[in-house]
Amino acid sequence: MVTMEAVVHENVIPEVVKRGSVELRQDLLGRDYKGKNSKGIAKKTSALIQKLQPTLTKFLDAGEQVLYIARVQRHASGLIQYTMGWYIYYASATVIVLTDRRLLHLRVTNSNQWDKGVRTCSWSELESATVGGWALGRVLKLEFRNGTKYRYWRISRADALNMKKILSQLLSTHQGTPYKAQSLVSLCPECKRELAPAASSCSGCGIGFKVKKTMYWLSLLPSAAYIYTRRWFLAFADFITQSYAYVILAIAVYAFLGATLGWKDATGKSMSTNDGLGLLFVGLVVFLLDVFITIHHNNYFIEDFIPTDQRAHPEESAKRYAAGGTIG
Repeated sequence: MVTMEAVVHENVIPEVVKRGSVELRQDLLGRDYKGKNSKGIAKKTSALIQKLQPTLTKFLDAGEQVLYIARVQRHASGLIQYTMGWYIYYASATVIVLTDRRLLHLRVTNSNQWDKGVRTCSWSELESATVGGWALGRVLKLEFRNGTKYRYWRISRADALNMKKILSQLLSTHQGTPYKAQSLVSLCPECKRELAPAASSCSGCGIGFKVKKTMYWLSLLPSAAYIYTRRWFLAFADFITQSYAYVILAIAVYAFLGATLGWKDATGKSMSTNDGLGLLFVGLVVFLLDVFITIHHNNYFIEDFIPTDQRAHPEESAKRYAAGGTIG
């Protein structure tokens, strides 16, 4: 691991300071990639650490040092980015923490408050970590030894240059160390136990998480799936879109019913089934597209583990889901 004596910037003496129980490499957190003091970088990283200090205190091991911290966007498919629009910047908000032992991924709100989502991976699990791109297109690409890939995007120029230099040394230092062939693993926000993919509860403390099966049924009702995943703005937008689809379908049903019972329209003409066919087609297209997008969006949220107010019995949960041990 990169120890407190390790030099990253040439001619800059390593400086470790403590904020509570959190150990910080101040020579990295307050400088640019050339090793020069930077008030802008120092102010930004200090603000993130202050906001997330309780979370860092909880998840960092004794003696683990924070080398760098940055606000980024977590991986999202092109379809999610396109259909979610500007809201993706809120939905994918993440702070990544580079320590001497691992990468820590913290889901945050727009104000950088921790949002009860956490992932991690040790540096030995990585085959490569590259930073590239331009302007808002700068990305951090992670390739794991098990063949999986992950990326973070919308990285600032200063953060990209600093992370590139630090990551190069971290991967070089951990090359050849034992690994488990894992990618990013999610941790329980309460007890820090590893969570099995798609687990509905933690096998350690029993805390429950939102599940896809419930969300699938709720996607048939306006707003319900987004309310379930606590995405209020998207819930409002979905209420308008899916309600519109239901109104069109209701009018189509009315037209079919009128044709069957021999009703007349406002002009006195007998209603025909042809009156409802076009409306039925449009209504079904709008409805199915809305449900498809709703499910796609909410799969993205649920796969990042959203805690519920329910709690399963730990022993019962352990029988149903493989846990894999504790990190932290």
